[in-house]
Amino acid sequence: MNTIFKIFCLTLLLTSCVTTDGKESQSAFKMSLTDRVQAQVVEMQKSVTEALPDEIAGLKSVEPVADREKNQRGAGFTRAYTADDIVATVFIYNNQNFGIPDEINPDMEALMDKHLQEIQAMQDSGLYTDVKIGNKKPRTFRWRGVSYHVLEAEAQFSQREEAKKSLLVLGANKDLMTFVRIRYTYPKSKQAEINKKHAVFTRTVFVTLHNFATAQKTPVAQ
Repeated sequence: MNTIFKIFCLTLLLTSCVTTDGKESQSAFKMSLTDRVQAQVVEMQKSVTEALPDEIAGLKSVEPVADREKNQRGAGFTRAYTADDIVATVFIYNNQNFGIPDEINPDMEALMDKHLQEIQAMQDSGLYTDVKIGNKKPRTFRWRGVSYHVLEAEAQFSQREEAKKSLLVLGANKDLMTFVRIRYTYPKSKQAEINKKHAVFTRTVFVTLHNFATAQKTPVAQ
């Protein structure tokens, strides 16, 4: 039984075990099942993060995949890529949300707002100064007949008296029950270089997840 099918079966159980009489035993069983679904999702998230190429659009990943899940449930895994002063960090996570859509919806917009607020909060902590947050913009790109829907937003700030920018890209893969976020951070002087790289980098990450999910699907019996 492949990973996606196991998650699907557990999810069906999760949605069918709605308590109606408030018995604590039923509630405990439901929470236990939620934990089991999350464990399957996390196992898959680690595998797909490790399946990303070691180099994408000239940016290289040399550090091991970072496990954020062990400190915060739903936080998933990250993988960082660098080239000169450009850093691209890929976040694979689900926030313990099992109803992740493929298309942009209000929940995804709220999640992007949360991540932009986290950058704004860096100013309050003293890590950044002069933070300016841009507007969210939806974007759709196609690759080999598959459409991918993402939200994008920019942020500007100064760090150690150096002017920098970040580009956030947020999307999802419904089959993997996973949000996908990429944060590109770079000096403003590298804007022309990042303009040449980020579209290819973003496409490669999302296509890799799509191919991973496709490979996990059980073939239909003839």
